[in-house]
Amino acid sequence: MRKVLDWITWQRISADQIGFKNLEQESRTLILYSLFYILLAFGVGNLIIHFPQPILGAKEFVQDFWYAAVFKFSFLFILPSLIFFKRWKYGIQDLLFGLKPKIGMNIKGALLITIGFLLNIRHIPRVSEAMPSFEDAGFRLILGIVIPLLIAGLPEELFFRGMLQTRLEKLWNTPIAILVSGLLFTAWHLPSRYLLANGVEGQAGDWVSILLGTGLPVFLVSCFFGWHWARYRNLPLLIGVHWAIDILPSLSSFFGVSN
Repeated sequence: MRKVLDWITWQRISADQIGFKNLEQESRTLILYSLFYILLAFGVGNLIIHFPQPILGAKEFVQDFWYAAVFKFSFLFILPSLIFFKRWKYGIQDLLFGLKPKIGMNIKGALLITIGFLLNIRHIPRVSEAMPSFEDAGFRLILGIVIPLLIAGLPEELFFRGMLQTRLEKLWNTPIAILVSGLLFTAWHLPSRYLLANGVEGQAGDWVSILLGTGLPVFLVSCFFGWHWARYRNLPLLIGVHWAIDILPSLSSFFGVSN
């Protein structure tokens, strides 16, 4: 039992080994920003209800201009990056922690990315069937693959794991940091789904279905990603796996396929 616990709690780089310029102020800023982001989700959800701007007529609201370009890309990637890299003057090396890819790590990474992609394999036949109906199928294919990286994999892992969780680990401890960052990560998903979801993520206006369809699975995945981040500090891998999970649902949306 002791060996299992030691394996679970082992860390390549513990939070105690990481130096921060102003731990308490940075942690407070990131927590407050996370709470603001939850409130922003309500505003963006209402914008989509009243002034929808689906990109290329995408079927799902996550490919709406307000959600993808404003809510996710601008407020979860651009603005936090400006704070982190420009205002706080951290660099990429402060997120990699001396990561040196090895053969075993690359094999494991490729396997996890493949598993992430295959989680949504059910979309492939329907996307393949729909593609010939679109003259701009090639462009939609590229967009459907790239957008999940820019609005999901990259910003979400960068902010909630790389920036937020790392600081909370040192401020408190690793289990609490994983729990709190996971809850905050889950919370911002809920308002937009409550306002707009219609499918596997729940039904708009029904909190029970939203909590079961979105909240529970997102929280469990977030806890796994949080544990993996605390253990390995491998941000590129988390970004890659997260991206892979979202690619096929994104393509389904751009090709008008229902989930």
